[in-house]
Amino acid sequence: MKEVRLDRLRGEWVIISSERAARPLTLAGQAGCPFCPGNPETSGKEAPYWLPNAYPMLAPEAEGPASEDRMPGKGYCEVIVESFDHRADLNDLNAEQLYRAFQLYAQRYEELSSRPSVKAVAVFRNLGRLIGVTIEHPHSQVYAVPFVPPVLQEEESSFAGHCPLCSRSGKPIFEGDSVIAEMPFAPRWPYEARVYPKRHAPSLVALEEKEMKELATGVGRLIGCYHRLFGVRMPYVMALHQAPLANAPSSIHVHVDLYPALRAPDKLKHWSGAEVGFGIYTYDFDPDAKLEELKQICDGLPSLPIPSEGLPEPSAI
Repeated sequence: MKEVRLDRLRGEWVIISSERAARPLTLAGQAGCPFCPGNPETSGKEAPYWLPNAYPMLAPEAEGPASEDRMPGKGYCEVIVESFDHRADLNDLNAEQLYRAFQLYAQRYEELSSRPSVKAVAVFRNLGRLIGVTIEHPHSQVYAVPFVPPVLQEEESSFAGHCPLCSRSGKPIFEGDSVIAEMPFAPRWPYEARVYPKRHAPSLVALEEKEMKELATGVGRLIGCYHRLFGVRMPYVMALHQAPLANAPSSIHVHVDLYPALRAPDKLKHWSGAEVGFGIYTYDFDPDAKLEELKQICDGLPSLPIPSEGLPEPSAI
């Protein structure tokens, strides 16, 4: 069963995919990992590479009833594997490897944007058991969906007329010639941050080579900072916010948002009733203090790669 249903109370589409419950777990290590060398999925490939998601939320051949509040779960779900190394996160890659990974993000975004019925393409990354990953080998994902996600709708509106990123509304963690990493002025996660080009561009495909290279290395540096923050592998979500489609006009200023899940070495950030039930987000810290923690870690980091080998998985509640 694959279909998309509209929550009429909130005007939001929800993807229903019953087959996803049967997907396997490969958390124990490299044995049996589909993304490591020697498996059929990697045959003839060089990293970074992409492949169709074996247990997709959406499928191009999906069929079913269509109405005002229901449509077939038609779309595309892909996986992008940045390295054959079973433990390598983005910070473990060198600058050229990271650049090639971001080029692949851009290529899949642009290609999937041209497919019929696709209204938006979302590139994202989940890392860590505490985030809920089912495959331990670090990887990113691409969803090409038949609707525009609500966050991108909101950003289209907020960026129209006056761009909050061009006005530097956040507080900088570090910056390069063409990109900046900052903590949002009103963060929701304890160490939330974003990286974006200083020049207003709607998507990765609109970036110049220098900008994309700096964006990629900036993201790798920030992730390396997260892993060094508590001396454990920081679980996090990465979301690449850009124009819903590469071939359509958009007011969005492309940015990579990072949501690290730990608030302390042994404590997760949990959503409260106010946050889950009403969207009233709360922040239990002084944002400036958390900003200074990130800055101190990032300022002391070596250039890429920033090895995270040997860091343990967090044991947090």
